[in-house]
Amino acid sequence: MRMQALRIAIVLPTPDRPAGWCTRLVEQIEAEPRLDLRAFIACPSHMQPSSGNALVRTWYAFERKVVGKLQAADSLDRANRRGNCPTLASDDHLAIVGMDLDVIVDLSGQAAGIFPAEVARLGIWHPDFLRRPAGSTAIAAIVARDPVIAISLLCGAADRGEETTIATARLNTKFVASRNEDFMLEKAVPLIVNALKRAQASQAVELPALPRSVEPHQPGGAGLCTYLARLVGDGAAKVVEKVGEKLGARPGMFFLKSHAGAWSEFDPARATAHVSAKNSYFADPFLWERAGAMYCFFEEFDYRTGRGHISVGRFEDGQLADIRVALRRDYHLSFPHLFEHEGELYMMPECCEVRRLEVWKCREFPYDWALHATALEGVVAADSTLNLIDGTWWLFTNISDDAFLDMNTQLHIFRTDGPDLARLEPHALNPVVVDAREARNAGRILKLDGRLYRPAQDNSHGTYGYGVRLMEIAHLSLDDYREELAFSIEPDFEPGITGCHHLDVRAGRVVMDVRKRVGGFAGRATGRKAPGSAPAMAPLATGLRSVRTRHLKGSE
Repeated sequence: MRMQALRIAIVLPTPDRPAGWCTRLVEQIEAEPRLDLRAFIACPSHMQPSSGNALVRTWYAFERKVVGKLQAADSLDRANRRGNCPTLASDDHLAIVGMDLDVIVDLSGQAAGIFPAEVARLGIWHPDFLRRPAGSTAIAAIVARDPVIAISLLCGAADRGEETTIATARLNTKFVASRNEDFMLEKAVPLIVNALKRAQASQAVELPALPRSVEPHQPGGAGLCTYLARLVGDGAAKVVEKVGEKLGARPGMFFLKSHAGAWSEFDPARATAHVSAKNSYFADPFLWERAGAMYCFFEEFDYRTGRGHISVGRFEDGQLADIRVALRRDYHLSFPHLFEHEGELYMMPECCEVRRLEVWKCREFPYDWALHATALEGVVAADSTLNLIDGTWWLFTNISDDAFLDMNTQLHIFRTDGPDLARLEPHALNPVVVDAREARNAGRILKLDGRLYRPAQDNSHGTYGYGVRLMEIAHLSLDDYREELAFSIEPDFEPGITGCHHLDVRAGRVVMDVRKRVGGFAGRATGRKAPGSAPAMAPLATGLRSVRTRHLKGSE
């Protein structure tokens, strides 16, 4: 029996000219047949959010004028829409109640208390930060050096009953408050869409409540001074980094580390380093065996051109030898995911610059590849993996659908037919993960000791690729997906390391990439072997940290 579509109305602060993020939310809801958008509701003009500290408010208004809006607003009349919804006044209670709504989504943050109690079966939903002074949440996160910004979707009764948290996302903090605020608005879209899909799929009478996130301290004059100091300092650091690139100092350089032995004994501090001798870096390593030898395919990024290609080397006595170009195009390539099907070897490199997925077939190992298939034309998708799990092919990918072109916060899953990618069935709950700490893929799905793990990037602490998390897949179907944190690696295993963001395990060898604050000038850094006199590694010593308690999304 087909489940009933969720009946929705959206409260808009400016229905005639909504912000771009509001328009994107409307488009995504109308594109989903299980969601029924019935009306827009105009927020009363006299309803205004809290103004907050006067100094903070004045600075934020100035910063907003200087930085500007990320994207101009779009008229809903010009959106590619499935139907035309009426716009109702918020005091037209008879018409609103007559729509028999399940949910009212409040994008103004001001709708609580203005509707009768029976207006929506599942209450009124709103992102928590919308009720705070503009910019205050973003500034508070920068002042506190929070590793992530938590945004929550709250649900309350129309008559201002107790509010509960029904969904939470974690976002990587940006160093400019106005960009933080824009980013929070953009990421509220997938948070809301995912929650609506879950409510429809469960046909819930009452939504399960999650632990409430800690309310951020509202910044005052002292907080503003701290923010301004950090704004100048972080801005100067980025300028220095750009100068370092021009001088060939290779700032933010990735290199590889490998270990021959059991994956559970991997200790990145003792692993062998493999560093580019050119003005480039090595990242995104994938292992593959052929004719008794172990090869490593990886991205080689050229600082001079600002573009990556796929290189491959062979392990000899623990070192990477005979490194050559495996695949180069006139656009950026990275993340060379390798997989086999019916005796043929395929590669799915990231090529989000051309807005599509590409599958390449090996004609002669390891340097000759031919384009086999493409998919998701026009879509910005990163770090995709194609995995045969229990006889079914699953595509895991990180898709950007916002103005930031952010690919670190949302994980999408599709069921597909294999390397041809001729049929893609989206997961019912896409995006299945909305969290910068664990959404982006950090390698192929691994089967270790009989368990399935998805390596995930931890994009927190204001850093791209801060760490790696191994997420154990507890359940995978087209209607549900559950995973929980099992192990983590953080960049604290040796001096000068600022991140690590990719891991692969194959046939008794572990490889990962590591990031240094400054890589040094080309030709002056070489690989090294782990010292032979070092004591034996203890399982999970300093690299993989076991997480013994259940990891619940939306709680900390």
